[in-house]
Amino acid sequence: MLESRSRQSAEASTDAGNILTARVPRLATTELARLLDVYGLSGTFKPLSGERDQNLKVTAADGRNYVLKIANAAEPAQALAFQNAALDHIAMADQDLPVPRTVTSLAGATIVPVHHDGAVFMARLVTHLPGEPALDFRATPGFRRDAGRLAGRLDRALSSFRHSGGPTDMIWDLRHAAALDDRIHHITDPRRRAIAEKVMTDFTTHVVPAFTGLRRQVVHNDIHQNNIMRDQCSGAITGIIDFGDMVETCLVNEAAIAIAHQLYREPDVLGVASEFLSAYATAMPLEHAEVAVLFDLVKMRLLSREIIAAWRSATSDGPSPYRADISEMGWEALSRALSINPEHASEHLEKAMTALAAAPRSTSTDQHFEDLMARRRKAMGPMYKEFYQQPFMPVKGEGIWVTDTHGKRYLDAYNNVPHVGHCHPQVSDAVAKQVRAFNSNTRYPSELIVDYAERLTATLPNHLDTAMFVCSGTEANELAWRIATANTGGTGALVTDAAFHGNSTIIGALDTATLPHDRLEPWIGTVTAPRFAGAAGGNGNALSSSDYASTYAESIAGLAKRGHHPAALFVCPVFASDGLYSVPSGYLDPAIAEIRRAGGLVIADEVQTALGRTGTHYWGFQHAGLVPDIVTMGKPMGNGIPLGVVVARRSLVEGFLQTQRYFNTFGGNQVAAAAGLAVLDVIEKEKLQENALHVGTHLRENLAGLMGRHAAIGDVRGTGLFAGVEIVDGDKPSAAKARAVIEDLLTRGVLVGLTGAGRNLLKIRPPMVFSRENADMLVDALDKALARVG
Repeated sequence: MLESRSRQSAEASTDAGNILTARVPRLATTELARLLDVYGLSGTFKPLSGERDQNLKVTAADGRNYVLKIANAAEPAQALAFQNAALDHIAMADQDLPVPRTVTSLAGATIVPVHHDGAVFMARLVTHLPGEPALDFRATPGFRRDAGRLAGRLDRALSSFRHSGGPTDMIWDLRHAAALDDRIHHITDPRRRAIAEKVMTDFTTHVVPAFTGLRRQVVHNDIHQNNIMRDQCSGAITGIIDFGDMVETCLVNEAAIAIAHQLYREPDVLGVASEFLSAYATAMPLEHAEVAVLFDLVKMRLLSREIIAAWRSATSDGPSPYRADISEMGWEALSRALSINPEHASEHLEKAMTALAAAPRSTSTDQHFEDLMARRRKAMGPMYKEFYQQPFMPVKGEGIWVTDTHGKRYLDAYNNVPHVGHCHPQVSDAVAKQVRAFNSNTRYPSELIVDYAERLTATLPNHLDTAMFVCSGTEANELAWRIATANTGGTGALVTDAAFHGNSTIIGALDTATLPHDRLEPWIGTVTAPRFAGAAGGNGNALSSSDYASTYAESIAGLAKRGHHPAALFVCPVFASDGLYSVPSGYLDPAIAEIRRAGGLVIADEVQTALGRTGTHYWGFQHAGLVPDIVTMGKPMGNGIPLGVVVARRSLVEGFLQTQRYFNTFGGNQVAAAAGLAVLDVIEKEKLQENALHVGTHLRENLAGLMGRHAAIGDVRGTGLFAGVEIVDGDKPSAAKARAVIEDLLTRGVLVGLTGAGRNLLKIRPPMVFSRENADMLVDALDKALARVG
């Protein structure tokens, strides 16, 4: 290691001595005018900043703007050709990407030699991007996400670029950052020198050995606020400039460099990093091994700048080219980063990286699909992620089957929205009939809507007697929260530690499945899900009933310390997002008693368990032995027609209306009510709850039978037609293997999903018309998929 670091140090010394300390050209205005003649242009010049080159903004006589870049004498011509070729490649790979474009001379050259003061320098002309450096603006979460998205697009465009002229030992390349070790002594402050030595030791110990296993490609290598341009009026990013530090290196270095420079003046290190990374990953997802070293690379980039700044100040005759105020911000950011546990940081960044990232996939040969995805990205933005890494575009559904654009049929073992089967004729006919008759809102008295409310509440315990209609599960939970706070005076919420209950501002804040726990709002308390094993036997990692209740008491006490008392517990009766767990009868009673003692209500979120899904009961809360105050419903209620419902005790609704009002234009309209009634009719007529019980039992027994054949199955859990297959690698959850399994199943014509805190649980939640034959097909396909994936 010492020999390797010494060799790197020598290489970097040569690089730094030849490039960073080389003579910078200083052409006079008359010389610049003659140079511009070569391009057939005339105009005025405005000096721009540059670490080692002479850079000028050129305003041509016709009003167009350019940047004239004259490299220092030590810059190799092949390096300049490398940069130009990269810009030309970007223009072809992503023509809308806002980066400079190369300009040729009248003779067709992109690099022009310039004789000045007895030396020859190389000049280039590129287009000028409007705006001002982002360093002059306040950075916001929106800006960081925009910057991350743009950086991801840039790296995606560069991923196919190859060129032999790039630098091999650039001092700013983080792959060679260990070579800066022998310059740490230039940092004169003892405390800061100790910080530098700590960061360098961590880097050489944990990161340098990992470099050989990381992806490599050409990257910009210097995306910071002086190289990101923003419009003065709108604040929008207008582009990325200055490709002078471009190098072929580890891809993850790009994200590390950009994140490091986002940390200046920002106290929330992981929050800022996550904002950039989550958006970057929508275009260029990082691999697990890359995220594992990312935080150490961020710290190393912050340190690299300060080592080089101290070295240049100590060894140059003139003033330092590095701003002292930025150095102060850099040391502060580095100190904050060092105070964070590295493992916690990596876990946080891993979660952020997957929050918005699309499943990485190669471009397919299905041109129609690729064209559609390009149109979707342009018209609908990054909000809509692709479910699979391979093309899949369903266009027709019938019962348990889905058909894609090529006519291939898929067994749907995942979607619970078509609760009674895709395009069930009875539901479709009821909807079509009502659409032709009348559709408005619930303020107008409607026998159809009242019929539906009566039919639905008749399936519930007597105390749940009042129905209110909305359009989605999110809206249902939002209304339930308002009812709870109005009646209890509480301001706190309890949820399990990997829960999801919706997307609105309030309910989205409860998304513990995505949000790191250290970033949850202070009014949110978390409790663990009761992790009972299924086919694996024993109690898994479940606590005793009394110990489990103690976790609720602790969370409630934590809320009180933060100035909040619980208004409600939101709970999925089968803890689906946490990992799909069923609990023994009475197990939850002591925990619920803690909620009651603290004055909170119990809200059962039935979005995934309603209408007989569990097989044992019509409602999930009955399966779990809960007695809720409010029940919320969504996905399956209208078999694809948007329909959400809140059912609560009458006194709670009356208490809510004493201080608040609520109206939903489309919630429970006549068409939605017609669909809802038809769904109830089909469930009863086709005995679908009984089907869920019997077919679900058969399915889980056969899935459990695969455990002896495949070590990758850690457990099989579930109830009714809601099953989970836990995918492991040894004794650890394996999200990557689980992803590989569902991709393989797609090729075999079977749809399943992923869930669980570790995203390693195969989510099997088919329409309720799923048969024993369908179950056997699924098990056979999974057997083959696991044999292939390993």
